[in-house]
Amino acid sequence: QLGADVSRLPDQHRMSTKEEKKDYTPNGEIAKKIASVTPYFPFKGIKKFYDIGGFLKHPEIFQLVIDVFVERYKKIGIDSIAGFDARGFIIGPPVALALKKPFIMLRKKGKMPNSVTGKEYGKEYAGKEVLSIPRSSVKKGDRVLLVDDLVATGGTLSAGIELVQLMGGVVAECACIVEIKFLNARKKLDGLGYKDVPIWALMDESILNLDGLKAKDIDTKEYKDDGEAH
Repeated sequence: QLGADVSRLPDQHRMSTKEEKKDYTPNGEIAKKIASVTPYFPFKGIKKFYDIGGFLKHPEIFQLVIDVFVERYKKIGIDSIAGFDARGFIIGPPVALALKKPFIMLRKKGKMPNSVTGKEYGKEYAGKEVLSIPRSSVKKGDRVLLVDDLVATGGTLSAGIELVQLMGGVVAECACIVEIKFLNARKKLDGLGYKDVPIWALMDESILNLDGLKAKDIDTKEYKDDGEAH
């Protein structure tokens, strides 16, 4: 069942059924509910690293995320969904199941057999990576939705677009939960010749204000930034 059971949520996370059906807009009421349990931390040398693990701890909120994507893409019309290694694998499959569409893993080079490898690309903040896609997973003319948790500079998205187009497909849209607007991924995609590929995000950094180190209900005792730098 796709509808979220909000009856067991704390009052601050509840909304009426009427509100749920109405506001699937970016930075709208549902987006704000999701943002309210999505903290950021200083991590990997980044001052604000947004942690989707925050809403994954709340099944009702996680369901709202999936509902938003399902509602949007059942209207737009797609043939398959491709998710990026690794957090795209969390969002993409439940949306694909709800829409009865194939799910395609875009994995790092050397992690998947019988695959086609793309060109090296610059990761979201620093460093290089190479992605691969399962051979014959996209047919000529297929409309493919690319899904990830967050878009920053657009480097990862550009690699996914390249792979889908290499297979003969069309990227219907790049969808993410969070877009870091000030890093301007749109400009990067335009500069690479992908002006016709839309980017859609449920929210941006302007409504993500939960400081994980200050939140009283988040245990950060002895917290340290132990992530590998980008």
